[in-house]
Amino acid sequence: MRHIVPFLVAALCIPSTARAQGTGTVAGRVLDADSRAPVATAAVRVKGTVLIAFADHEGRFVLGGVPAGTRHLSLERIGYAPGEAVVEVESGGTVRVEIELEPRAVAMGEIVAAVVKRSSLSTESPVSVAVVEEEEVLRRVSETVADAVAYVPSAQFVGEQLNIRGSSGYARGTGSRVLLLIDGVPANAGDSGAINWDVLPVIEVERIEVVKGAGSALYGSAALGGVVNVVTARPPEQPLTKLRLRGGFYDDPPFPEWIWANQTLGYASGELTHGRRFGDFGAWVQAGQWFDDGYRQAGNLERTTLSTQMELASSRDTLTVFGSWASERYGSALLWCIRGECRDDSNLAYQPLRIPTSARDDRTRSDKARAHLIHERRWSESFNSRLRFSYQRNDWETDFGDELLGSVADVFGSELQLGWQAASWLYLIGGGEGSYTTVEANLFGGHDMTGAAGYLQAELGVLPWLTLTTGARYDRVWVDGTDYADELSPRAGLVLRPHRYTRIRASAGRGFRAPTVAELFTATEVGGFLVIPNDSLLPERSITTEVGIRQLLTSWLSVDVAGFHYDLDNYIEPDTVATPEGEVTIRFGNVPSASIRGIEAIALTSFFRDRLIARVAYTYLDTEEDATGQALAYRPTHMVTAAGTFTLGRLELSADYRYASAYDRVKVFTNPRTDPIVPQDVLDLRAAYRFGEQVIRFTVDNSLNYAYTTIERNLEPIRRYTLSLELQF
Repeated sequence: MRHIVPFLVAALCIPSTARAQGTGTVAGRVLDADSRAPVATAAVRVKGTVLIAFADHEGRFVLGGVPAGTRHLSLERIGYAPGEAVVEVESGGTVRVEIELEPRAVAMGEIVAAVVKRSSLSTESPVSVAVVEEEEVLRRVSETVADAVAYVPSAQFVGEQLNIRGSSGYARGTGSRVLLLIDGVPANAGDSGAINWDVLPVIEVERIEVVKGAGSALYGSAALGGVVNVVTARPPEQPLTKLRLRGGFYDDPPFPEWIWANQTLGYASGELTHGRRFGDFGAWVQAGQWFDDGYRQAGNLERTTLSTQMELASSRDTLTVFGSWASERYGSALLWCIRGECRDDSNLAYQPLRIPTSARDDRTRSDKARAHLIHERRWSESFNSRLRFSYQRNDWETDFGDELLGSVADVFGSELQLGWQAASWLYLIGGGEGSYTTVEANLFGGHDMTGAAGYLQAELGVLPWLTLTTGARYDRVWVDGTDYADELSPRAGLVLRPHRYTRIRASAGRGFRAPTVAELFTATEVGGFLVIPNDSLLPERSITTEVGIRQLLTSWLSVDVAGFHYDLDNYIEPDTVATPEGEVTIRFGNVPSASIRGIEAIALTSFFRDRLIARVAYTYLDTEEDATGQALAYRPTHMVTAAGTFTLGRLELSADYRYASAYDRVKVFTNPRTDPIVPQDVLDLRAAYRFGEQVIRFTVDNSLNYAYTTIERNLEPIRRYTLSLELQF
């Protein structure tokens, strides 16, 4: 708490005359300057305070508790140039204002909720945050949310694990250092800590928020490397049915010697959702089905999903219930075939699209369910509460022929959050959170984990050009009833506004992550690897610092540059050791200390009256294990992402490019002759045509048919062609 007290003391010492003055209300409407249409979700902030409001679907907003006198309003909304307005507020009175915003593709900020646990703006965040809007998710014909997150600057998937600024590395299916939230509710798996992306209905995603840097000060364990918050859509005001159909096929591999099937390999999926409101009650329900032959041998997949959201709202209360279920059946080959493991007339050293003969019948069944209930109440103009209960179940089983492995994990969670607008310049958020996890598995054993936490955060609008954020969270973790860890995770940050189009941010925070049941207790042999437990594994910790600037240079160009540094203690990594018998043994251990340093630069630009919009991002990573001087495994030094969209009438053409330099180090297969490490170089091309509310899309993913891996002996998808149809009625 010593990190919080100085800021609070400084804030409370603000002259009493500033706090004692009367207050009034600002009410108004935000309109499009060209069409005069309402601008929904526009953010309206009173400069020099932490007061903020968001326009509703009619563009209307209300700001209460505004200090009397001459007040300056700032307005931001993605797709519009920043706006300003000056109002005279009288004590006890209401001033009404109408504000127009100029449409502009290059804008300053987007709405985010994950950074400070309430709706805010990305430009007001002391840490870097990226937002993927609904249209961007659909434009990429995303199969899961992961497909959209993969294009976020500094984000990279290594296998199925998400790395943000190199925070995670790779450990198959265990120990994600990125926390997944669904509408602010934790959703990582209870046994492995992994993220199951298939439980989220892509067709009902409103936006995806990616917070870069330790989020433990608000979210505790698993947020050491960042947070992904998926915000689902609210039930529509009018009855709405959406249908998304998707189908396509894989091309031949880049080398004819790799062809393993004498037929075209294809895939198809369909998602249907319907939503409507009946007065104060609204709901939507979704169903989806996927079939995929896969591009690799025995890589076929079947998936079924169901989800729903129901909302009951009044002037003071909102009750939301969300539930989702996903079931998958897919092949479970862990590695490609090397010489002698499968039939290969070419006698190649390895066949990346074939699997060992012994693994052809390996199959996995995975069933996942989750639900949460959230009650929000606005007790007064300045005080609100949020109470949630959640449950999730992960039930999976893999049949390796001579061995059956599986796990059932149940997670029960609850949280009470209180928000208090103590003054126009001070907003406090505090609360408590608890979780209980039970795991029954033949490779983990039977275990339980209990967590309890309390947190407090303060936002202070000290000066018109300065906002401070500070807070801390205390976590306590028990494993099998034994006190395992207790952690205090403080964080402090600031946002400077030296100019209307300039935001400077700085932050420092501590992160921690308790090891998962899988990391502590796994004892099995999979794919020729002997995995042994380590119940003396320690929690990992980090100190994250960042300094960044976002600058709108012209009406058609903005840049965002950030430098970041992670100091890591007791970093959890899988260690590989060869036994005298020649077996490879894997055991999770603690790396005493390591560091990640880097720079991220992003440029957003538009041309031809916003018909062409482009984004280019570059990330540099310098990682090191302090004891050995080696680079951390599975981290590229250079990452580049680029995206461009050209719109001409109803036609839309777009492209996405991703590059990551070859790893300096991997952990398991290190012979470059049989396991080459190559850069990742992927170009995706897309076209769309709109007729009314309907859209037809055609995409070519990995259009260069480039062969690459993100983990050893696992070829990433080859070129594929997809046609999709999005209907609304």
